[in-house]
Amino acid sequence: MVNKLLRSIIKISKANNNFLKINSIHHRRKLHTNYENSKEITIPVQWGHISGKLWGNENEQPILALHGWQDNAGTWDTLAPLLFEKRPILAIDFPGHGLSSWYPRGMTYFPWDFARLILFIKEYYKWDKISLLCHSMGSIAGLRFAALFPDEVSWYIAIDSLIADDYDLNIVVDKYPKNLQKMQKAQSRLDEEPPSYSVDEITKIWHIGTRKSVALDKVKYLLIRGSKPSSRDATKLYFSRDSRLKHMFFNPEDKNFVAALVKRLTCPSLYIKGLDSPYASDDFSVEMRKLIEKNNPKFECHFLPGTHHLHLNDPEKVANLILPFYEKYN
Repeated sequence: MVNKLLRSIIKISKANNNFLKINSIHHRRKLHTNYENSKEITIPVQWGHISGKLWGNENEQPILALHGWQDNAGTWDTLAPLLFEKRPILAIDFPGHGLSSWYPRGMTYFPWDFARLILFIKEYYKWDKISLLCHSMGSIAGLRFAALFPDEVSWYIAIDSLIADDYDLNIVVDKYPKNLQKMQKAQSRLDEEPPSYSVDEITKIWHIGTRKSVALDKVKYLLIRGSKPSSRDATKLYFSRDSRLKHMFFNPEDKNFVAALVKRLTCPSLYIKGLDSPYASDDFSVEMRKLIEKNNPKFECHFLPGTHHLHLNDPEKVANLILPFYEKYN
């Protein structure tokens, strides 16, 4: 595993010309972030590659860190430096996100694919067990994997999500026709460069797009991997994630199925919920959290002031909960 991980590590200076251009723009615009303690990695997959960042000792099995919907591995840029000396962290970009390859033409993204990706990475590195640090969509994927493969997960940390939120099914069905039409349009525009913006403009758009969950001064950590310089104006950036992600189908699941799933979460688990976040606050999400508490004596739940991206905005508060959990179960 170690040799394969070492072979997959590549230097940022040679990894991606676009990345260098973005970094250059970001540096001039004071958006540059510190990559001194991290290395770029690539993992080959059938449709291209999975990109990521490795913090810490290359000779030790890392924690696998999974980001949220339309974010990227940069979501861990403020938290990982507080954790990696205890245990290395490998933060990946999900397919279509960050620097990872997009799905082939005609394909769409489904959340259960990301749970399967965890299995792929575990088998690729030949890890006996896996440790998961997850946020939002990544937390949902992590719970699904940990519930289906309880003997293959050392522990699981979830930030601000556990299961997909409960939605009114009538509203979901009403939105399906428009979503399908938008997906069709997105499929036909994969080769078109999206609109580009100045650094200040794209920062504000990302901030507002998260309902101001990502603090304005923290957007830069996501922009490094989530934007590219425009071919029409190199001083401007455009959102580089796959536009099909915007129209992903977060399909509601039968509540009995979800309950049966969460009952299987038996590994040591830490859940950190942002008090100012609207997510995972519906009645069913709360019911499922209580069901986990009832069935899993190694489940810890903590509430902190903060938005959905509290790990990015206030990393010290989150690290103060994670480090004791490390000591207990690492």
